[in-house]
Formats: sequence, C-alpha cells, structure tokens
Amino acid sequence: MITKHVILILTAGLMLLHASCVLRPFALKSEPEPVPAQALKGYTTLDKMPFREAWYGMYFQEEKVGFSHFRIEPSGRNFRIISDSLMRMTALKKTNEINMKEKVMVRPDLTLIAFESLMRMDGKDLRMVGRQEGDRFWVDISVEGQTVRQEYPVSGNLYHTSAISLMPAVRGLKDGEKYSFGVFNPGKQGVEHVEQEVSQAEGKPGPKGAMWRVKNNYDRSQIYAWLDGRGLTVLEKALEGSLITMLEDQASAQAFLKKKGPGKDLVLDFSLIRVANPIPQPEKTRFLKIEMDGIDPGLIASDHRQTVTTSGKKGANEPFGVEVRSETPAATAKAKSRAESVDLSEHLGSTISIQSSHPEIVSQANKIVDSADPELEKVVKLVKWTAKNIKNRMKDSFTALSVLRAGEGECQSHANLYTALARSQKIPTRVVTGLVYTEDVGFLYHAWAESFVNGSWLSVDPTLDQIPADATHIKIASGESGRDMTSLLKMVGKVKIKVLEFNS
Repeated sequence: MITKHVILILTAGLMLLHASCVLRPFALKSEPEPVPAQALKGYTTLDKMPFREAWYGMYFQEEKVGFSHFRIEPSGRNFRIISDSLMRMTALKKTNEINMKEKVMVRPDLTLIAFESLMRMDGKDLRMVGRQEGDRFWVDISVEGQTVRQEYPVSGNLYHTSAISLMPAVRGLKDGEKYSFGVFNPGKQGVEHVEQEVSQAEGKPGPKGAMWRVKNNYDRSQIYAWLDGRGLTVLEKALEGSLITMLEDQASAQAFLKKKGPGKDLVLDFSLIRVANPIPQPEKTRFLKIEMDGIDPGLIASDHRQTVTTSGKKGANEPFGVEVRSETPAATAKAKSRAESVDLSEHLGSTISIQSSHPEIVSQANKIVDSADPELEKVVKLVKWTAKNIKNRMKDSFTALSVLRAGEGECQSHANLYTALARSQKIPTRVVTGLVYTEDVGFLYHAWAESFVNGSWLSVDPTLDQIPADATHIKIASGESGRDMTSLLKMVGKVKIKVLEFNS
C-alpha cells in the first residue's frame, strides 16, 4: 500500500541534496587545508568558483538507492547547471527506477533565467519547462500528452533548487552569516523560501574535509549540509537523517548499478509497523486508541475524527496517544447546520495530477452518478465504482487520467482518480496519506481521501471500498503536494505503535 508519493518526494528531496551524514568511517585530516580567501568573502560569480562538477551517492535509511551528478558549464555570459540522478527503490518486491535530468540556465550570480527537467518513472515521462519574464515566472508541465501552464508572481530575485548548495560559496563562508532567498522547486511544482545559516564546524576538519556547516530551513524542514574549505558540499542530511547523500567519485557513486537483485524493501523492511495486540476484522473498527512512540507527535494530524494527546512537556520525546473515531455517514447527511467555515477552493481545482476538468474524467463521473443524486449518494457511487473497476496493482501513475485509462494502480492511484471524479461533481475532495492496519500484517502506509459533504469532512477509502474509512486509518497529512508528504518520510522506520483499545 505504499504510496507513489513516498518515492516521488524521496526523489525530489534527493535532487536538492548533495551530501549527507556519515555511513562509514572516514579518515579525519589532522591539519585543515588552507581556506581560499575568496571563499570567505564569497566567489560572487560562478566563473570564480574553484569547482565545476561533483558526484554523490544517495542513501535512504543507510541503504544505497542511487546517485546524482552535477556540472557547471559557461553559456555566453551566463551558465548552465546540468544535473542528473538515478534512483532504484523496491516496494512490495517491485523495483521502481526513477531518472531525473535537469538543465538550468542561470546568471553568474545564480539567479534563475530558465530551466527544463524530465522525470521518467515506470516508463512514463513528466516534463517541465520554465522561464522568468519580467515580474512573472511561468512553467509548462507536460505529462501523458497534456501540457498545463502555471504562472507565479515574482518579486525580487528567484533561484532554482540547484542554487541551494552553491549559495554559501557564492555569497561567502562567514561564521554566523545568514542568507534568505526564494527558489522554484520542480519536484514540488512551486516557489518556496529558503533560509541558510553558516557556521564553522567545531574541532578538526571532519569527513571529506568538512569545515563549514550550513543549516537550511526549507520546505518546513531543516536540512544540514557540510562544506569543505572551498565551499563544495560534501555531506548533507534531511528528514532527520533518513534521507542522505555523500560526496563520492563517479565509480563509487554508480557502483550500485552493478548490484544484482533488489535492495531492501521500502515496505517490508522499512515501513511495516508490527503490533503485539492484533486487530481482528479491522474494516469493522469504529474506534481505535493507540500509543505512538519514536516520532514527534506534531507529525500526526489532529482533526474532526482524530485526536492527539501528549504529555504537555515542551520538547519531550515521549510516547503519545492517538484516538480515532470513524464518522457516521447518516450523521454527515444531517450536518448542514454545523458547516465548517473553511476555504474549499483548493479542494475543487483541477491540477496536473488531479485533472478533474478533463473531458474523460467528467464524462466518466457523469456515467456513474445522476445529477439529481444528493452529495453523499454521489460520494458512495464514486467510491464503489473506483474500488470495483480499478484493479489494485503496484503500478505507478503520474495522473488520475492515466489511472482511468489503465484501469489499474496502487492506493495512491485510487485516491487520485476518486478525487478527480468527485471534484468534477463539485464535491470538495482531498487526498490523505497515513497508516492503515492490515489484518495479520500490521500497519502500512496508505492513501485514501476525504470529501466535504453536507458541511463536514468524510473519510472514504476508494481502494478498500469503505464509506467511511475504518478507524484504523491514522491520518498523517492531506493534500497532493510534496510538502504535505514530508511528514511521512520522517516517520519511515522510526515509529512504534501499541494498540490499547478498539471496538466496532
């Protein structure tokens, strides 16, 4: 049940990482290499940089999963930053290979001019082409024969994610220096804000000659990078150490390609959460009380059906409680008088992955429901149709339309297609990522949906054909954007669950 977004967000994160925490012993240098005076002041422009290329090995939970490479080339008065990465991940014994290539045109000071990127996954391509023109930045996103243009207002300088690791060297390696700038992140399809703080590493030079540490506040997370005296990133870690890379030579970075057989399974080896107290017939569970440990309680959502209880101690790393109560559709149908005051516009729109306005999506939805059906009846029909007609197979898809055409996909595919169908009927709907209990197995990462019906949110599972979703569905985040899925990756391999109480 692992969602495609785990792999996609992992890929997006790896694209902006260029080195990470120590996985094996490194020789510490007894004497530091001289730091170029220009590095302290900042190289200012790319033509003065003492390095133009580097290779990195990629790791997830200390398992090598891929490599990345970048090089900087002059292009007239400007520069091209060319990068590529390849990642292989195994989930439920199926190995996915993801390849990303980018060409970014920047000015000598790293400000963005234009870019083009290609992500290839499971034989499908997602292309992006973007350019800044005056006070706006536009991006054409093409997938499966369709192109959608998105525009973003720009105030001040805009950068690309490839500039994050280069910025400290360009602006200067000064202890206590802080830098702030906006970047366009192709992996998340949006403009985000980055804050950097440079500090001198304590003691002798660390692994790979690391002499500087940079704390990046980015995408609601902190990413730590270590740089050598020249300003080249040599180690970096994100997602609290789960997502890591390190500087390597080309042969070492690509060595994993020769490995025969799949690596560790993202689901069976990393993500599966076993419990001592099993839950028989989880699909009938209407109330669940558990204790969670090993993660920050802030990673678990608290909403209309789910309550998180902590000790109240600030910064305490202690077990915390979670209670989940499944909604009652009959009560939802009478809930108009207590309608939530909430902006639902973002849960009605058509996007590159949720194409709710596409003629094929609209036509299919109109075949399933009748215009005179009440909202709740429409939800019921759309959930049941999706569960019955979309085969549950480990097949990744970029969009809801591709799921409809293929007639198969994993849980994320079911959730995306159902969301598109529901939005086409003007029913506000959002994709949800979390955990669900599977009998005789344990908790697995899963995706379902929530629709705003008669004034309140109703959880539904178009993979398991549940309306409402049973109480073993523990919500982590909602939304199709990558930033909402970051919480999931922070949990993989760390969370523990103790089942305290449940009933039907």
